[in-house]
Amino acid sequence: MQHAFTQAFAVGATSVVIIGTDCPGLTTALLSQAFERLATHDVVVGPAADGGYYLLGMNTLHPALFQQKAWSTASVLHDTLADAARLGLQVARLPTMHDVDTADDLAVWRAAENQAK
Repeated sequence: MQHAFTQAFAVGATSVVIIGTDCPGLTTALLSQAFERLATHDVVVGPAADGGYYLLGMNTLHPALFQQKAWSTASVLHDTLADAARLGLQVARLPTMHDVDTADDLAVWRAAENQAK
């Protein structure tokens, strides 16, 4: 993830958003909202229900947001937000969504989608 941000900023991007490909509920409206929030915040995060995040955006690279993380655990979002606070960054949060890592996650996501209809 850090490499993706590094590459995007190296070629002149002024705001970068990365997404997880395991969040089927992610919409273009949420992506637009992420970029809109970067106009007034340093970082934008889309929290995942499992404690991670499905989206991360920033206006400049903050390597500390990728260091000392127990990736693929329920503490990733908490630890990332703690680092952002320690760095004095303004963080915007998007709605919490379910990502799909297992068959059980897919069932939860489908049930949530059916309730929303």
